[in-house]
Amino acid sequence: MKKLIIIVPAYCEEERISETVTAIKKIKKDLYGIGFDMFIYVIDDGSTDKTSEKAENAGADRIIHHRVNQGLGSAVRTGFQAAIRDNAYILVKFDADLQHDPEDIIPLIQPIINNEAEIVYGNRLEKITYRMPFVRRVGNLTFSRLMRWMTKWPVVDSQPGIFAVSASYLKVSYIPGDYNYSQQILIDAFHKGMRFTQTPVTFNKRITGKSFISIWYPFKVLPQILQVIVGVKPLKIFGPLSLLFLGVAISVSVFNLVEWFYGITSKPIQNSNLVLGSGLFGLQTLFFGLLADLIVKQNGNRKNIQDE
Repeated sequence: MKKLIIIVPAYCEEERISETVTAIKKIKKDLYGIGFDMFIYVIDDGSTDKTSEKAENAGADRIIHHRVNQGLGSAVRTGFQAAIRDNAYILVKFDADLQHDPEDIIPLIQPIINNEAEIVYGNRLEKITYRMPFVRRVGNLTFSRLMRWMTKWPVVDSQPGIFAVSASYLKVSYIPGDYNYSQQILIDAFHKGMRFTQTPVTFNKRITGKSFISIWYPFKVLPQILQVIVGVKPLKIFGPLSLLFLGVAISVSVFNLVEWFYGITSKPIQNSNLVLGSGLFGLQTLFFGLLADLIVKQNGNRKNIQDE
C-alpha cells in the first residue's frame, strides 16, 4: 500500500478539530480501495487550548507539537518534514476548521496518481457555498494573478486550504517563510520544474475561530515570495538589481563624457562618487548573485545524489 499522509495544521481549534479528524477518517476505506493507506498528522502550532487532546481522542495517527505559535507556513513545513521522514507517496494539506470536504481528497490526488502533476491545488471558486468577504475576494484575485504572471501556470485560486503534493516535490521543497505557504510552494515548485493543476473543491463558511487573512497579509507575503525566489533562483533578483546599478553608472558616465567633450564641464567625470558607488555596488551584487546561484545548484546536485 502507498502511504498518504494528511497534515492538519491547527492553532487553538478545539471547537472543530475532533469533527475534522473524524470526517477525514471516513474516507480511509475508499482510499484503501485505490491502494492508499491513510495517516492523519495534526500539527499543533502552539495551541493554548485542548486542540492536541481532542485530536488524539478523535483518532489522529500522530500529533506534532510546536512549543509556541510559529505560523501556518511553519506548521506546513513541519508537516512536510514529517511526511518526508515517513516516506509519504502523497501529502495532502487539510484545514482544521472543516471548511473543506474530505470527499474532495480523492479527486484532488488523482492527477498525481495519473502522473499528470506534482502539485494539485483545490479551486474553491467553483463550489463555494457562501459569499466570500470583499477583502478576501480582492486579495485572492490579486495574488492569483500575481502567481499566474510569475509561474505562467493557470492559477485560479492561489491560496486554498487544501492541496496535494507528490513525494518527488516533497523531497526538494523549500518553504522558508513562517506565515504564508501557498505562494511559496507555487514559486518554489515552478522553479524546480514541477507540473501544476487545480481541481474544484467545496468551500464552506467558517463557523468557528477567525481567518488569519488581514489587511496586513500582502506586507507579510511579498517579502517571503522574494525569499523563496532568492533561495531557488537568486539571479532572478540579483541579476536585474545589478543591471540597474551598473546601468546608472554607465549612463551617468556617458552623460558626463558628452558634457566634457562639448566643453560644458572641465572634468570627464563630474559625478565620480555616484559612478563609483553605483558601479561597485552593481558588480558586487552581480558576483553575489552568481555565488548564490552556484551554491543553490551545488546543494541541489548534492541532494539528487543523496536521493539516488
